[in-house]
Amino acid sequence: MADVKTFFLDGTNWRTKDDFYNAFFKAVGAPDWHGRNFNALRDSIITGQINQIEIPYTIQISGLDKMPSNVKSLVEDFCSLIKEFHAEGHAVDIVCQG
Repeated sequence: MADVKTFFLDGTNWRTKDDFYNAFFKAVGAPDWHGRNFNALRDSIITGQINQIEIPYTIQISGLDKMPSNVKSLVEDFCSLIKEFHAEGHAVDIVCQG
């Protein structure tokens, strides 16, 4: 089995939704043209062959309690999306915490 990478994303200073996307895209080596929506994330994470880093990996996001409500809402939805992928049997998981 492949080594599972872990990405630690500190959201303490995220103020916009783009701050989240920029941090995640940098971690996985996404191309500049990557879409900033959950359909595009499904394509790149599950279908693959888009980002430089492919699953298996685990994402750990901290700082939820420091984010503005609109960013926190997006990140919580992203956490739910990744948990859904994991439940479907894909080799990706997430931990989201304050």
